[in-house]
Amino acid sequence: MRCSCSMLFVEDNYLLAQSAVDALGDVGMRVHPVPDARSALELFERTRFDCAVIDVELPGGIDGVELARRIRRMRPGFPIVLATGYDATQCRAPADMPVFQKPYRFEDIAAFVCGPARLGR
Repeated sequence: MRCSCSMLFVEDNYLLAQSAVDALGDVGMRVHPVPDARSALELFERTRFDCAVIDVELPGGIDGVELARRIRRMRPGFPIVLATGYDATQCRAPADMPVFQKPYRFEDIAAFVCGPARLGR
């Protein structure tokens, strides 16, 4: 599967973020990792992304769920996947945002965001 989308990847774990760049880059995605919500919002305002993967637990006072809500206010319907190492049913995710339980497989993320029903394809 090839997918040429541009992804905002919000994850404070540097090794996981770099693994995403490598693994998702191998299928053609352009992954832009940032470690926190404030950096994500700044980058999102000046860059056109096709989708985002956002960790629920982020440093800096804005968690991933709130970040996702803010992004959706800027771009309604924007494709977002949340990720958590905790109980996915307890993270207060909006009903239309899938939550991937860590550890997840990058292949599953790619299949979800690049599937034929996603991103208007």
